[in-house]
Amino acid sequence: MSVDLRDILNDLIAKDRLPALAISANGFAFDPRSGQSFTVNHTGIATVELLLANNSIDATVDELARQYDVPEDVVLGAVEVFIRQLARYLT
Repeated sequence: MSVDLRDILNDLIAKDRLPALAISANGFAFDPRSGQSFTVNHTGIATVELLLANNSIDATVDELARQYDVPEDVVLGAVEVFIRQLARYLT
């Protein structure tokens, strides 16, 4: 895992960008700072919840791999893409 990915996540959390994101049960996400909205699927909802609860990419990947019975390397790749996409939307 690249160090810059952790930096991106830490920045999103420290600047209250990720914690401020409002996500409904059906995946409608709203950024109150920018007014932008987008949708995420159920896996995206779980990923955001785990990232906020754990503040850890590794723990999030472990839990998603367990929940969805998917190899950790596959989950890590998906989580990396997801975090980078969130950073584009939230910064």
